[in-house]
Amino acid sequence: MTTSAPAAPTTTSPPSRSRLILIMVSLVLALVPVQLDGLVTATATPTIAGELGGLADLAWVATAYLLTMAIGTIVAGRLGDMFGRKWMFLIALGVFFGASAWAGFAGSMGGFIAARAAQGLGAGMTFTTLLATVADVVPAEKRARFQSIFGAIAPVSMIVGPWIGGIITDSLGWRWIFFFNLPLIALSIVGAAVLLRLPRRSRGGRVDVAGLFAIAGLSLGAVLAVSWGGHQYDWLSIQVIGAAIVALAGIVALVPIERRAQHPILSPDLFGNRSVLMSFIVMFLTMGAIMMASINFLPLFLQLVQGHSASNSGLLLLPMLLPAIAVSLLIGAWTTRGSRFRSVIIAGSSITTLSCILLATMGTSTPVWTTSVYMVLVGAGIGMLFQTPLVLIQNTAPHHEVGAATGAASFFRMLGGAIGVGGLGALFTGTIVSRVGGHGTSLDISSVTPAALDKLPDAARQIVADAVTSGNSALFWAAACAGAAAIVAALLIPRRQAATE
Repeated sequence: MTTSAPAAPTTTSPPSRSRLILIMVSLVLALVPVQLDGLVTATATPTIAGELGGLADLAWVATAYLLTMAIGTIVAGRLGDMFGRKWMFLIALGVFFGASAWAGFAGSMGGFIAARAAQGLGAGMTFTTLLATVADVVPAEKRARFQSIFGAIAPVSMIVGPWIGGIITDSLGWRWIFFFNLPLIALSIVGAAVLLRLPRRSRGGRVDVAGLFAIAGLSLGAVLAVSWGGHQYDWLSIQVIGAAIVALAGIVALVPIERRAQHPILSPDLFGNRSVLMSFIVMFLTMGAIMMASINFLPLFLQLVQGHSASNSGLLLLPMLLPAIAVSLLIGAWTTRGSRFRSVIIAGSSITTLSCILLATMGTSTPVWTTSVYMVLVGAGIGMLFQTPLVLIQNTAPHHEVGAATGAASFFRMLGGAIGVGGLGALFTGTIVSRVGGHGTSLDISSVTPAALDKLPDAARQIVADAVTSGNSALFWAAACAGAAAIVAALLIPRRQAATE
């Protein structure tokens, strides 16, 4: 492995309190549109898929975004460490701005999914650079408190996103979902350009292009394998096996590539720390797969089974998202002592798993209040995990690796989301199609929107409701298995943590 002493960044004086507040506001302005665009389509997806005739590709609306977001997070983390985070931040926001406009003008399902992929790339770069910037401007002992603010902003965006997405879809049309993001992105670009004064970093070093291709290959192969398997193709088909081989080849190639790289995108040194490794796994399974699958597919149950409109289903996500905000803020203040990280991560993983089991038991006659109680549990568990594993990673990693460590954490979270939404989404939609087809009906499930469902005969509506319920149960039983694995990983985090910097 080629090694070199990390170039120390040229220091700058800590920002004043007033300037720090303005910096945080600018970062929040960047985070809000990124979070909104990741989730604003959740309640609009049934309408988008129905209008563009793409229910069969439904999962790819979120999967494409999350997959490229995962790649963007890992790339931006390392490049920010090497060349400076401010310019990386501005470039990321520029990519996100252009892709948002593209999504708004998309005229086909294929074009829309491609625009979502471009958005995801910009969003991932923005997300990692933003979180690493907090570590640049905030002392280590205060990071948990400041990161908890972003942990609260994320679920606020989740609340506003699906709700606004539903309202806009019902009133102006889904395209305006993306157009309304543009002013926020423009404001965040101006704020970052004027306010951010980060340490200058070495301009030398070779970009780990080989590592980037290996990571992209393993990510794409894994997502395609779980998205195609048992849905579009048989698990033993050449397509699924080929995708799995690509993913495996990426993993095999990545290890020697990253060991030789001067500035590895995914540093092997991070995996030698058990706290960091187990935190990666917890984030992959809970904050990635379970959370993103819940947000993207619960609205379909709420709309197609319980009969709510797009805007109302956005509001009905509040029982999950409001507790996430409150718990994230409380946990951020409570975990200023490093010894508390492990217990919080164990509790969050356990509560999330229990909530998945409960959501899997819902049927067509489940009342709204019962669904809401189950969603409160999801929010409580997720709130414990919004920032706790990330802050543990940042406090454990060497200072010159904070950006790469943050990027790696975000990468595993987004990759988990892409694989979870792709795999669990394939299970969800595959179950629906199978159940509808089993009734021998001529109903075209790929073009059913909530509005169109109201016009169907009672018998057809019942078929759809039964099928969606079966898909929801299959999805959350699988998610509960992922949660159980997260509990095991949380238990393997060492009880004694290294002191923060």
